[in-house]
Amino acid sequence: MLLAIPLGLLGFLMLMRGEFRDVRELRALVDQSVEARAELAELLVEHLNVETGQRGYVLTGKREFLTPYQEGKAGIAATFASLEDEGRREPAIAQGIARLKQLSQRKLAFVDGNIARMQAGDTAGARQAVAEGEGKRLMDAIRAEVGRLDDIERARLPQIINSRDRSRERIEQTTYLLLGAFSLLLALVAIVTGRAIRERQREFARANMLAERNRVILNGTVDGLLLLDHDGFIQGVNPSIERLFGFDEAHLVGKHNTYLMATPPKLEDSVAWLHSVGSAGVSGAGRQMEFTGRRRDGTIFETDVAISRIESGENSYVAIIRDVTDRKRIEGMKTEFVSTVSHELRTPLTSIGGSLGLLASGAVGPLGEKAARLVQIAHSNCERLIRLINDILDIEKIESGKMHFDMRRMRVTPLIDRVVAANAQFAANHGVTLKAQPPAWPMVVEGDADRLEQLVTNLVSNAIKHSPRDGTVELIAHQHGQSVRIDVCDRGGGIPQEFRSRIFGKFAMADGSDNRARGGTGLGLSIAREIAQRHGGTLTFADRAGGGTTFSVDLPIICETAAERAAAKPGLPAVLHVDDDHDCLDVVASAFEGKAAVVSVATLEEARRAIAARRFAAAIVDVSMAPENGLELVPELRASQAGLKVLLFTAIDDPHAEGRVDAVLVKSRSSIEDLVRTTMRMVGDAERNAA
Repeated sequence: MLLAIPLGLLGFLMLMRGEFRDVRELRALVDQSVEARAELAELLVEHLNVETGQRGYVLTGKREFLTPYQEGKAGIAATFASLEDEGRREPAIAQGIARLKQLSQRKLAFVDGNIARMQAGDTAGARQAVAEGEGKRLMDAIRAEVGRLDDIERARLPQIINSRDRSRERIEQTTYLLLGAFSLLLALVAIVTGRAIRERQREFARANMLAERNRVILNGTVDGLLLLDHDGFIQGVNPSIERLFGFDEAHLVGKHNTYLMATPPKLEDSVAWLHSVGSAGVSGAGRQMEFTGRRRDGTIFETDVAISRIESGENSYVAIIRDVTDRKRIEGMKTEFVSTVSHELRTPLTSIGGSLGLLASGAVGPLGEKAARLVQIAHSNCERLIRLINDILDIEKIESGKMHFDMRRMRVTPLIDRVVAANAQFAANHGVTLKAQPPAWPMVVEGDADRLEQLVTNLVSNAIKHSPRDGTVELIAHQHGQSVRIDVCDRGGGIPQEFRSRIFGKFAMADGSDNRARGGTGLGLSIAREIAQRHGGTLTFADRAGGGTTFSVDLPIICETAAERAAAKPGLPAVLHVDDDHDCLDVVASAFEGKAAVVSVATLEEARRAIAARRFAAAIVDVSMAPENGLELVPELRASQAGLKVLLFTAIDDPHAEGRVDAVLVKSRSSIEDLVRTTMRMVGDAERNAA
């Protein structure tokens, strides 16, 4: 709306410029018309002078009578030049001037002829020509044409003036409209400005209210709050700081935050650490740490501090300090309890379980039926108690970050085989069939083999316990996007709706009495989810079509390294495959099984490390690897190893690689078999040439 005012003024200015231009053009047209009429009158006078001079010379024979003739003839030429220049603007006038010029030329030719007769002494002939009236007729024609042109010029002036009057009326109306529009706009601007001022006042009031509320919240919070400048010097505190440390705000402002620490670090180290802190938010860029605080009276206590950067003109930081002395004490009690459980309960229970196992197996002689049953019950409950203790210790270790994960590259198929072997007898005891479906091609993840086996075993044992007799539990591994998905499927009664929100909680059981009959601690799924998360994966569940439940573990898939491929296929020619599509990498690796040792890499950087580590017989390269281009790798492949065969396997129809590679196969037009056949043929040709 505000923009409309300057735009309107600009339009009005352009309109007025047009009006001034029209006035100038009108003045020029009027001047031109007046000048043209004057020139026509002058032209008629000049022809009359020519006629007068000729007649005087013919009648008297005296040459002084030729002076008007000579002056008129010279003036005629100049006047016609001016008229022709003006006449080019109006076709009717231009045509009239052309006719007038023809008449003038005929008149001048007649006059010049008579003067020539007089000069030749033929006075009688000259007088006879005048007497015949040809000169008069030409003069009358000139006079008539000049009058017609003068009428045209005289008629043009009213038309020009009328046209200009109509234009001026339109401009006047437009001006009134613009003035009205400006008045309306100014009124609207006044209304909008008034509303904006009122809204701004409301926003100021709201901001003041929020500021006051924030001040009350910050002053009333239990946690201490420090406002630090760019280098960590204290700029402000809340009242809780005085309660925690015993220092008032006036004493702390201007001091460095390390002043509150029992063992302060070097100032430069503290500043460097502070500058590494980011802004808190969804990404969690803030930093947390623990330190031992020192009160004004010299006593020390444990604190937990969260620091984040405040984005402003100059970076500043806010530190929230909490007294965690009680929490530390409770954690110590918890650690002591766990240690007691670990050393004082697990060891004797293991001995008890072993002894009961020996009794149940008849190692000390046969037992009566009643005694054997009692021993079996005691042994079963002892094992259940041991499992509960182990699960409690495992969940405590995971939550405290004390559980060690030996992260290594591992294939999924051996993991599936171990879980099936470990649970086969358990499934048989429950009358359940355990079926496994390993992945269609080798898949590799990075993880702790024992912990992942524990995760999948928990899911499988739960599925077996909740499956009906003669039921089937399926263990299926396959690729799901960029992850390996392991599905554990059963045909049990499903998960009650009210239990789904807490299924991964500690000691969570859908039906306590039912779970006691089936065995279980209520910690298995909680431990399984924690293990999955520590591996960068997820654990989810869904109802199964036809009844039952499917638990799914998704773990990030990775490509095998050159060393792993070579170890898996010794003696076979090595082929480097570079492609950012993990599905394509796995399919091609499976297709070369038994024919070549394929090293699959997903980036050019991995490819460069692979060719630096070992020799290859051939390289299969994809062109489109956003944001990279596979063709960039071709010169490096050629330079790294003599005789290396390079083949492009790409979705691009024309990668423009003529003369740079040995073969080009388009994915949509060539099968995997064509790729294997072409690659192995090139490898064979290279080996024969080398021999």
